[in-house]
Amino acid sequence: MRGFRFDSRSAPVVAAHRGASGRALENSLAAISRSVADGADLIEFDVRLTADGFPVVIHDERTGRTARENLPVSRCRAERLRKVRLKNGEPIPFLEEVLEAVGGRVPVNIEVKTAGGVEAVSRALSGLSYAGEVLLSSPLREECAAAASARPGIPCGLVTGRPSASDIAFCLRHALRSIHPDHRRLSVLRIRKVREAGLALVPYTVDDPGRFFDLVESGAAGVFSNRAQSLRAAWRERSHGRE
Repeated sequence: MRGFRFDSRSAPVVAAHRGASGRALENSLAAISRSVADGADLIEFDVRLTADGFPVVIHDERTGRTARENLPVSRCRAERLRKVRLKNGEPIPFLEEVLEAVGGRVPVNIEVKTAGGVEAVSRALSGLSYAGEVLLSSPLREECAAAASARPGIPCGLVTGRPSASDIAFCLRHALRSIHPDHRRLSVLRIRKVREAGLALVPYTVDDPGRFFDLVESGAAGVFSNRAQSLRAAWRERSHGRE
């Protein structure tokens, strides 16, 4: 297993947000598989824990928005959730299944949504002897700190709304490599502060090519997008036009 680093890329990273979510159901094996076939720069997906501690790939606390049943993820055992079908007919994927589908062919960003998630993700990665590039992230500071401690060789990013001075100080204190803010809450000052701190700035969720170009020109290392393939194509076209 290798750590994914934004600063090792020659072009801005366009991360497939919850897989190819503009063309398939988010966080489904279909969305993940499409992103692998696209040769995505990075595939981002979310992880929560079942009642018995198994990491499952889903964004919300409840299954209802993307599945045919509406159940609280943290109160259901893995055996029960494995019987739930997503709205595209697939089962809700568990972390091991997603990692097996990716097979190390493209880098992954595992965003931990619940307490204890980093430990469970770490066990899964070790159990599979996963050989691909990995980036961890979380909106939970405790999980980011746990990642930095348990997996110092795997970079971790803090997911936040507006990147505050406190967020930046936390990242520096725990040797986090990147900060992932809401692009709608960024100001020129905030972007400058993140850059001065030496952190990779990777905003979410950016689907408009013009906004993507503006953010990169301002210093963003990349973006998360529901339309990752389209943004990558737009960047290539723009780059070729300047040659």
